[in-house]
Amino acid sequence: MTDSTKQDKHTVVVIDDLPSNLLYFNDALTRFGYAAITAENGKQGLEKINIVHPDLILTDVNMPEMDGYQLCEAVKGNPATEDIPIILVTAQDDRDSLIRGLSIGADDFLIKPVNPSELQARVRNLLLIKDYRDHMKRYTAELETQVSLRTQELNQAFEELKQVNLQLKESTLDTIRRLSTAAEHRDTDTGAHIWRMSQYAQAIANEMKLPSDTVDNILYASPMHDVGKIATPDHILLKPSKLTKEEWSVMEEHTFIGEQILSGSAQPLLVMAGEIACGHHEKWDGSGYPRGLSNENIPLAARITAVADVFDALTTKRVYKDAWTTEKAFEYIKNQSGSHFDPACADAFLKNRSGIVNIQQTGPDQDH
Repeated sequence: MTDSTKQDKHTVVVIDDLPSNLLYFNDALTRFGYAAITAENGKQGLEKINIVHPDLILTDVNMPEMDGYQLCEAVKGNPATEDIPIILVTAQDDRDSLIRGLSIGADDFLIKPVNPSELQARVRNLLLIKDYRDHMKRYTAELETQVSLRTQELNQAFEELKQVNLQLKESTLDTIRRLSTAAEHRDTDTGAHIWRMSQYAQAIANEMKLPSDTVDNILYASPMHDVGKIATPDHILLKPSKLTKEEWSVMEEHTFIGEQILSGSAQPLLVMAGEIACGHHEKWDGSGYPRGLSNENIPLAARITAVADVFDALTTKRVYKDAWTTEKAFEYIKNQSGSHFDPACADAFLKNRSGIVNIQQTGPDQDH
């Protein structure tokens, strides 16, 4: 009988080689309201204990085949029965016997002749302790089960959240790609330019040891730098010759328009894209547009994009100009550090010269 199939009555296994003692304990325990199971020796008692798993064991010490001490050792040495309390019944009222019994796991002693009131009190007390221990074991097991279930639920929810975040990120990136492509089709700039300058911006950010999430946002937000050109009239945007002062004022408005298109989002990526769209034509010395910001008043992502954008524009052939050599473009970035460009961004760009050239040489080349 296991814990889950026990009746309401507590079960006590009584082991003694004298039938008169068995009868005495059986009658007394039954009278106290317990279910008694008897065995005539230690070996027989152990077999019944392993089958029944009682709530308490009451065993004589001096028995043939297996005495009470050996029985106690066997019960306490079995994980399935080690928590069952044991009362040793002995006629030896000496300290050595008591110490030996306690050392091998006995929970209590009764000295013959056994007084019924003492028997009832000791059995009741041990069963109260046993019930409390069993309750705590069940509670702990139930708690562990609940924790395990909640952990599984949290892990599942976390995985689902990760998938949602990935979908949101992909949706955001898809929006950026589409807006960037829309702007690109209205300008002489190409997909190759957008790819290269975003890679340059990422390389600068990495060289500056920025956090990885910031580096990723710069990579994906920088292609949006000229999204405001969607609203620029074709006769200005595609004009092959120098713009007039009035036309240039209209052209400069693409920075504000880009900011307006991207403003109002709670997504950090789009917030950064808005900062880049508005600020990538600002200059470190305050002589840029649209707001004439200077130094660190210009958002860092915009300062990084400015270096990347200008370098690629210089080294790319357009209908209105020839491409500069890579060496000349690097020299320009160096000379403009502290005036056009943030010195820290320019320095990071120049330090990563080999990486920049590799991007330039291995990227797409459809500049037409």
